[in-house]
Amino acid sequence: MYRIMLVDDHHIVRQGLEFLLSTVDDLEVVMGFSDGKTFLTHLAEHQDNMPDIVLLDLVMPEMNGIEITEILKTKYPDIKILVLTSYIDDEHVISAVDKGADGYEMKDVEPEQLINTIKSVLNGEKIIHPQAQSVIEAVRNKPHMTNKLSKREIEVLSEMVKGKTNKDIAETLFVSEKTIKTHVSHILNKLQVSDRTQAAIYAMENKIV
Repeated sequence: MYRIMLVDDHHIVRQGLEFLLSTVDDLEVVMGFSDGKTFLTHLAEHQDNMPDIVLLDLVMPEMNGIEITEILKTKYPDIKILVLTSYIDDEHVISAVDKGADGYEMKDVEPEQLINTIKSVLNGEKIIHPQAQSVIEAVRNKPHMTNKLSKREIEVLSEMVKGKTNKDIAETLFVSEKTIKTHVSHILNKLQVSDRTQAAIYAMENKIV
């Protein structure tokens, strides 16, 4: 019997998953949690009662699924993590997979497919929803544009990765905020991304900074 824990801030989702999985002979939902902090506290206090797999939402109050994934893979590497989400953008997909998620599945998946995914992940397979896989391939196969970035643009990009605003970057580099805004626009165009978050992810993925 495989032990499952659910971490999702929507009660109706947890209830639906628990009902679905109760129909499967070798799967048992042992507990559900509405937030990551409570879940991690429970694990720390009950280390003799670990789950085999966690079905994890990504967007929750206080602590998101990306942070939880990183902590789980550091402290409890034997626990499998199946992300179950409605988000399919590159920020969520790339972050979850890079932090060690064993699977990435969509909440609108058919019940039978979800059960198959859970079992495959438990058997050591890495299962990524086709849409999520397409996002990963699109980001990682994007042609490198680093040689087109000027020295100053790389400096600005480095500050963007730190999460700094244009104003903060301007103060750091001793230039005007308008100049930084222009640099940011050029960086987005050269890297062929649509926003600062994607630029930061691209920079880290490709070790630009």
